Amino acid sequence: MIAEFTAAVVAKCCDTQEQQVQLASAGVIQPLINLLHSGHIKVQEAALDALATLCRENSELGEIIIHSKPFNSNQLTTATMLDFVKDKCSNMRLIAATCLTNLYRTGVFTEPFNEIILVVLPALVKLLKDTSGDIQERAPLVLADLVKDSEDMQKAAYDADAISRLSELLASASAKQNEEDAEELFGVPGVGSVAKRKEKIRENSLIAIAAASLLKEECRTQAIESKVLPHVVSALQSKYPHVRLAACQCAKSLSRSVSNLRTNLVDAGVAEPLLKLLYDESIVIQAAACGAVCNLTLDFSPMKKSVIDSGAIDRFVEYAKSDNPKLKLNGVWALNSLLYKANLQAKQSVMKVLTFDTLLELLHEPDPAVQEQALEIVRNLVCGQQEDIEYVIDGIGKDDLLDVLESKLQVISNMGLEGEDSNTMTSVKKKRKAY
Repeated sequence: MIAEFTAAVVAKCCDTQEQQVQLASAGVIQPLINLLHSGHIKVQEAALDALATLCRENSELGEIIIHSKPFNSNQLTTATMLDFVKDKCSNMRLIAATCLTNLYRTGVFTEPFNEIILVVLPALVKLLKDTSGDIQERAPLVLADLVKDSEDMQKAAYDADAISRLSELLASASAKQNEEDAEELFGVPGVGSVAKRKEKIRENSLIAIAAASLLKEECRTQAIESKVLPHVVSALQSKYPHVRLAACQCAKSLSRSVSNLRTNLVDAGVAEPLLKLLYDESIVIQAAACGAVCNLTLDFSPMKKSVIDSGAIDRFVEYAKSDNPKLKLNGVWALNSLLYKANLQAKQSVMKVLTFDTLLELLHEPDPAVQEQALEIVRNLVCGQQEDIEYVIDGIGKDDLLDVLESKLQVISNMGLEGEDSNTMTSVKKKRKAY
């Protein structure tokens, strides 16, 4: 029991990398490795949890852990963890999967570690249906960590039917049930109110769907076909801020697809609640909603007119002038998307609110990402007919426009990017398709 409590304390004292290093320097890793072979399930769970927290986003400690062995065995710690992923106890399986996910995220597996796809991912998908304890709250977040920013892992999630299972979990948590049925579906009393647990499951399921569908079209299609959109729209209107934020992230991922924008998103009515969230009491949610709306304002989107008619231009300009870096970037990005392939009348409507003076200020912003979007605004403004070009030259001024272009070209030249024009253009085209 003392060992269990000690490991639990270690797990709670690793919030920062500095704390992780201090604990590792004190020699906690080897005793924790030894506890994995103690034979006592609670002690093993506590040790796994501590190791998972120690190696989170810390490749140096991750390296130490994967090459460690217990004092009485030659078995590598990763092999021990994989055994725990197959354990009959669902909480043990989840903690072991969490530890291996954190190690995978640090990049310490230099050789192909197929067990992540063959063992860990299927275990997490299976745990989405486990109603014991708080498993359904925690498993989606671990799954999100495992697949985020990786096309290969998102493809593996698609093959494992993970998105369909997440969609089912989201649907169950979103459905209205009487208290007795809800307790049966979402665990036993005593772990928190059923209502709060359902909302936590909704939030985490949305986060996982957003992560799993960010990069690959087939993943987005799987989510759409699993009828996830009505639940996303409902979550955008939740009274819980964290659920609204997760729904914005999910809407942003799903709206990266042109085909889905033209059909399913329109039918689901995702635009209206997103536009309302531009005025949410939380600045974080405002920024997230604006990020999602960026994809709705592109020229190919049938929702572009709805965005313009809602008065969103004024809001985007407010964001572009904000001191909040995320709001500023998303506001400028949304204006940029709005101007893509726009006619002169639409350009004049935007610039009447934004003004060319403000555009010049944005072109000289310290943040390179804001500068990039401001430059793309200039490009979108001049694209078109001769009158479009004349409109911009008259608005900015010929000398000021040339000075801006010259200064930006000098920056690119100094960065040594002259030979990367084709790569740069490819990158720009990708960004134009979706945010």
